Amino acid sequence: MKRIVSEVEIQSRSLSLENSRVQVICKKALPPQIEWFASSGELLWNSTDVTAFRSLAPEFQRSSGLRKNAQSALSTLEHLSPVFLLYPDLQFQVRAFAEELPILDGSAYPWYAAIRKMAGLPQELRFYEAPFRERLEWNGGFMEVAPAETLEIEYSISHGSFLSDAYVAIYDAEDLVRLFPARTFIFEEDLAKARESGILSAVNESCGILLREERGKAIPIVGGKFRMPQEIVKHKILDFIGDLALPAPFLPKLRIRIHNGGHVAHRKLLERLLDHAF
Repeated sequence: MKRIVSEVEIQSRSLSLENSRVQVICKKALPPQIEWFASSGELLWNSTDVTAFRSLAPEFQRSSGLRKNAQSALSTLEHLSPVFLLYPDLQFQVRAFAEELPILDGSAYPWYAAIRKMAGLPQELRFYEAPFRERLEWNGGFMEVAPAETLEIEYSISHGSFLSDAYVAIYDAEDLVRLFPARTFIFEEDLAKARESGILSAVNESCGILLREERGKAIPIVGGKFRMPQEIVKHKILDFIGDLALPAPFLPKLRIRIHNGGHVAHRKLLERLLDHAF
């Protein structure tokens, strides 16, 4: 007889904690939803309640975070949330033991491996119509959005003389899973600045890729070789998808072109999408 309820505990460093832990519970044969609980035990939001999600204050410190009050918040969400896109017909609970989720290797793949053991083969992705066009601009970057038949993302980044771009179209689970091994990254001078400001205090060589810019190229100096072509831009795309999937495990049918984006820019688009997503 198949188990109806399964659970897994995952722990590793987070961005500022040497040991962060979370429990993910999968409940089959129940109405589908995702419930996110803070370390205080308080429910932050679930994927059927747009009002609860809207009431949370977004926070950004090189990751996505959401805060309900002084005691209840959760951050580093963008690596776990894309995995739930693969299981829109199941019920999950995420119960954190700290305000930051584990960073693992800086990618979504370890999350996927752990949750697939509980949830099984990926299901069909769910999409929703998002019939609007928009262009947003900020210092050094922009985003252009238009309706499409699925989710298409063309992402580019620049850092000094380094420039890279990548394009993905998400039609099915396989398209999404291909992105999961792409790891988070930081350039060495940005890491130094972050630590001076008091963030990223717990990251080490296990948490992603440390880069050095040389003659217009990004050279990994910690983290080993790149896992795939354009890994660093594909991780930005993964972050983007993770931010869009935070409220509920569905994706917009949009063609998005974005340059030098980040979690703040992703959030601006998400706020436009909330009424369509629900």
